[in-house]
Amino acid sequence: MKTRLLLSLFIAFALSVNGQIISGKSTIKRVSVKKPGQQTVTAIPDLIITGEKFVDENKDKFINAGEKCFIRLNVENIGEGEALGVEVQASLKNKVAGLYLDKTVSLGDIPPNSVREVMVPVTGEMYLEDGMAEFQIRVLEERGFDAFPLEMKVETKKFASPELIVADAAFSTEDGGLIKLNYPINLKVIVQNIGKGEAKNVRVKFSLPNAYCVFLGEENTFTRDILERGETMELEFLFTATRRYAFDEIPVFIDLSESMDLYARDTTLYVKLDQKLTARNQVVISGMETPASAVKIASLTSDVDKNIPVNLTKNPYRYALIIGNEDYVKYQRGLSSETNVKFARHDASVFKAYAVRTLGVNELNAYLLLDATAGAISQKIDLVSKLASKTGKQAEIIFYYAGHGLPDEANRAPYIIPVDVSGTNLNAAIALQEIYNKFAASGAGKVTIFLDACFSGGARDAGLLAARGVKVRPKQDLVSGNLVVFSASSGEQSALPYEAEQHGMFTYFLLKKLQETRGRATYAELADYIEKNVSIRSLQVNQKEQDPKLLVSPELDNAWQTWRFAQE
Repeated sequence: MKTRLLLSLFIAFALSVNGQIISGKSTIKRVSVKKPGQQTVTAIPDLIITGEKFVDENKDKFINAGEKCFIRLNVENIGEGEALGVEVQASLKNKVAGLYLDKTVSLGDIPPNSVREVMVPVTGEMYLEDGMAEFQIRVLEERGFDAFPLEMKVETKKFASPELIVADAAFSTEDGGLIKLNYPINLKVIVQNIGKGEAKNVRVKFSLPNAYCVFLGEENTFTRDILERGETMELEFLFTATRRYAFDEIPVFIDLSESMDLYARDTTLYVKLDQKLTARNQVVISGMETPASAVKIASLTSDVDKNIPVNLTKNPYRYALIIGNEDYVKYQRGLSSETNVKFARHDASVFKAYAVRTLGVNELNAYLLLDATAGAISQKIDLVSKLASKTGKQAEIIFYYAGHGLPDEANRAPYIIPVDVSGTNLNAAIALQEIYNKFAASGAGKVTIFLDACFSGGARDAGLLAARGVKVRPKQDLVSGNLVVFSASSGEQSALPYEAEQHGMFTYFLLKKLQETRGRATYAELADYIEKNVSIRSLQVNQKEQDPKLLVSPELDNAWQTWRFAQE
């Protein structure tokens, strides 16, 4: 009895403390009892990952050996509550040797409606191999309010060594006469990277080992941040030997170096005193290489990539716009109709070397676009047109394009295809007629156009036929002004590759004729050579017809036939 009374009193006391007494009945207020590790949350955070992007040094969208890269992303809190102790954790879903990943980035607390930018460092070590890195990015919140994870795949590339050489050189004097003591001597040098990879922090230093030799310019050291595969540096070094000089020849030492100090060949050039220079651009050197580092010397495959003729005479009003569109897949990953154009980048790069070294274009006036977007192409067409318009008839324009071409199905008008334009939608493509009209309107005295592309819907590698299903015979464009157009193929034909030479078939024979004639062939000779050789060699190696064609403005009549880039 006493026990029951005590229990009743305890219950009443508990209700009076934790409840409310209303008309003799109690209304119980519920109390949350926390378990260990739990917290009370009044507003929930909501984390998401946005703006993800892969960022690399050379912008080729690969993780290269020896390259520092980043995965850039934004962590947003779009919820009403604060996210606490946020941490970004990066990991590899597959095993990739030679890849270093900074696995954890702490962001701390993120208030509602706030954004944090994150850069996750990724480094390719020198022993990185070709492959595919599969990343997973997780954003964790200390209480479990995590974001959905992000997955990203990036291709990896093993190390490709550069190889710096003195590819060509020429001594000259102001009047083209004898090499004499106490008179200025000009040395023009082409330094080229003939290796398989880019060279970084390139340095070229000229020195004169013998006493009483002096350089006359303001500097004898030249640098370049990056020299791509096949790219060149054209340098000039002015020097003399005083009358105290006691030898019969003058050595010039050229010290080449790059970031790793392994892949450059130093060279010593000699010029003899009292040697007669019959022409300003005559090559009169004999070379002696200093010991090179123990590396395998790389070489470009095609004969037209080597021994590019050097003509020192420049036309200050000659402009070149050179485009090589090869990698369409990279820019259109979601589309299956576009294929890459084999060798197009290499075609354009080597043509630029010929433009500068052989065709008399100043380096400042030579514009090279590789894998160019519609915006980049349009911008440079406008720039070159405006530059040419400043000098009118004195101006000369060279336009070279290797890549996809396509006709409009409705009106058969031909277009060149930027890498970011789909073959199924030509709204952002660039009409050939528009290019012709802009260059003609510039008033340039000469406009020369080389098109290593077809406009039927076929291409070097199966082409854009999936966009349409059949080939289309493109409409013949009308040209005016002072235009001459060299095209790689006719009608419904395709512009094909020359696998053995790693060039387009058309480009190879174009470069071959420029090489053999040092750029001095007339346009009539150039057209005849390209037409004969391409049509025969295409049947021999590709078993397909490819007949280059020529389009000439009626206003030129036959005057174009005697045009040439370099004089005899």
